[in-house]
Amino acid sequence: MAKKPTTGKTVQWGRFVLTEAEIERQIAEATRRGEKELRTEPLATSARLDRRSRCVVIELNKGSTLSVPVDLLQGLAGASLKDLSRIEIPNPGCEIEWPALDQQFSIQGLLAGRFGTRRWMEDLSRDGQLTKSKPLPKIRANRASEKKGRRIRKTTAAANA
Repeated sequence: MAKKPTTGKTVQWGRFVLTEAEIERQIAEATRRGEKELRTEPLATSARLDRRSRCVVIELNKGSTLSVPVDLLQGLAGASLKDLSRIEIPNPGCEIEWPALDQQFSIQGLLAGRFGTRRWMEDLSRDGQLTKSKPLPKIRANRASEKKGRRIRKTTAAANA
């Protein structure tokens, strides 16, 4: 617990008592961390909707492009093309948003493959939209071998011929 200072102006925040100097120091440190992140992290420079593929195409400041099907993004599935085409990039480019649909997505989250809440992502995985599952016989063979302590070797088409 922070000790109560004896001199200077103080501010109480919950159970913490901070001096103005400490608050200024913390603000300066947070500003430095934020500026460093803006210099090093990928940021959106432009975004558009590819109507034919129903993908949002995001140009990043690091020279790469990210394309995500809008139907994978929570809250955008089934939205009209008119609403989907109204994409905005608030400064400084850390996220993209659809104000008419009240939806925002962080660039870092999209790059990490996060298209919504944990529950949304679980539902996408369960529905098979995010991953292609192995054929059932292969899964059963792997489980049976794992129970026996064996490792399944990967084979190539040439080895099987």
